[in-house]
Amino acid sequence: MTLGILGKKLGMTQIFRDDGSCIPVTVVQAGPCRVLQVKMVAAGEHPEGHRTSTGNRGKKSGKQERARAADGYYAVQLGFDEKPARTSAKADLGHAKKAGLDNTRRFVREFRLGEAPKVKPGEDVTASLLDGVQNVDVVGITKGRGWAGTIKRWSFHRQPTSHGNSLNHRTAGGLGRQHSISSGVPKGKKMAGHYGVERVTVQNLEVVKLDADRNLVFLRGAVPGHNNGYVMLSKSVKIKIKR
Repeated sequence: MTLGILGKKLGMTQIFRDDGSCIPVTVVQAGPCRVLQVKMVAAGEHPEGHRTSTGNRGKKSGKQERARAADGYYAVQLGFDEKPARTSAKADLGHAKKAGLDNTRRFVREFRLGEAPKVKPGEDVTASLLDGVQNVDVVGITKGRGWAGTIKRWSFHRQPTSHGNSLNHRTAGGLGRQHSISSGVPKGKKMAGHYGVERVTVQNLEVVKLDADRNLVFLRGAVPGHNNGYVMLSKSVKIKIKR
C-alpha cells in the first residue's frame, strides 16, 4: 500500500517509439493534488501536532490543550481540481482551510497506507510521484450505458431464429424456479438492467511516458470512464512477469 495520486482522463493519442512502432495511449492529468488530511494510528503521531479546545465552558479557565483523536489507521486524503467557494458547503470550506486552501476540491479521495505517511497537510503531490514507476493501477467510474438487455450487459447468446420463435430472439428466456418453490427471481440472477456507472480497477497499465512538468501521464491500456472523468492512480500491486 503506497501513496497514489488523483487525476483526470483527458483523451487518447499516439506515441512513436525509437524503433518506429506506434502505441495508442490515454493521457491522464495526474495532479497537482493538495494533501487535505493525514490520518495516523495513534494520536501523538499526527503531524499537525495538537489542537486547542475550550474546556470548562462558562468559566474563566481559558483554553486547554487536547491531543487530536487517533484515527486508527494510516491514510492520506488528497484533493484534486479546484471548486469555487460559492458552490461549496461551509463544512468543506472549513476542512480545506485547515490545509491552507481558500477553496475546496471537486475530487477528494483517501489512500490507505501501511506505514506512517511522510507528507503533511498543505503539501502538493504532483505527477513526479510516479517517476520510475512502470505499471500503475487505475480506479475509475465506467461509462453509463443506460438500461441494457442481457445480451449487451452480460454477453448472453440470442435465442434461435428458427420457425416458431417469433419476435423473441433477444429476450432473456426462462428465469428458473418461478413455480417450483415460489421464491421469485434468485438473488444475483443476471438480468436486464442499468449498465455501467460502476467503480472498477484496471490493473497493470503500462506507463509509456511521464511529463512531470505538465503533470501528464501517458498510459497504454483501457482507462475506465469517459473523457474528463476522475481517476485514481497508484503503483501496481500485482506485477505481471513476462515469460
